[in-house]
Amino acid sequence: MAALLVRRAHAATAAMPARAVLGASTRTGHVTRAATGLDPSVLAEIAEEAHWRGRRLRSRPWPSLPAPLATAWHDWRRFARRPGRLAVLFGVAVLPALVARASGGLTPLTAAAVLAGGLAAAASGVSGARRDGDDPALARLLGAGFRSVLAARALLPALLGAAWLAVALGGLTLAGALPAGPWLLLGAAAAPALAAAALRMARRRPVDHSMPVIDTGGGAVPTGPVMWGLTGVDLAVAGCLPLALALTGGSAGPGAFLVAQALTGAAALAAYLLCARRGG
Repeated sequence: MAALLVRRAHAATAAMPARAVLGASTRTGHVTRAATGLDPSVLAEIAEEAHWRGRRLRSRPWPSLPAPLATAWHDWRRFARRPGRLAVLFGVAVLPALVARASGGLTPLTAAAVLAGGLAAAASGVSGARRDGDDPALARLLGAGFRSVLAARALLPALLGAAWLAVALGGLTLAGALPAGPWLLLGAAAAPALAAAALRMARRRPVDHSMPVIDTGGGAVPTGPVMWGLTGVDLAVAGCLPLALALTGGSAGPGAFLVAQALTGAAALAAYLLCARRGG
């Protein structure tokens, strides 16, 4: 009986769904690692691995671009191959107008919705920067400088952030929540700061659970996850402060904040490129 069972098991091996079993085992390992490490960034790695595991990659010639731009080229290709994500991304650009209508005009909540949406749009194009943080060997093999690669990586999130802000601010203008003014230029000036914040979010280190826990009236607050969640958001708020002040109904018009926003956005990106380190 044992010999018969071994023979039948050997015969059924060829029909065993090895790909499905391997995929389930890999997903289980990733989920277990994310749960035991309490690190939300691992969830993004699970999605990336699940996306590429079922693909058959074909050999293609390397684009005839400078080395820093060539390393960022696959971000553009990958984003262009997902038109559904682009449609959803710009479909939710009407949310600031809905928030302004619900809250009765320009409020801090409206400014927060605009900045959060712009940061989310910029962060959707930085998957390559996340990969570089784990494996920077490709940039070293191409002889590209670390900061030049980061600058090339910032082009796509800056474009996405500027486009999303243009649609969102245009929606606010059509809804009557914003007065006439150079709002599109103001959104474009905030794009470098959003790109720097998105790169900072993509390259942040895992959650440091060794940080102290603060006891408050509402309960214990672990500072490790809080600091992890604020990484990148702090740079976006600081770099887009003139835009936020213009949206909250400052005494001056949006044109008065345009130069300040252009300088602040460029300074945020330049400061991040100068202070960024290879380790994240």
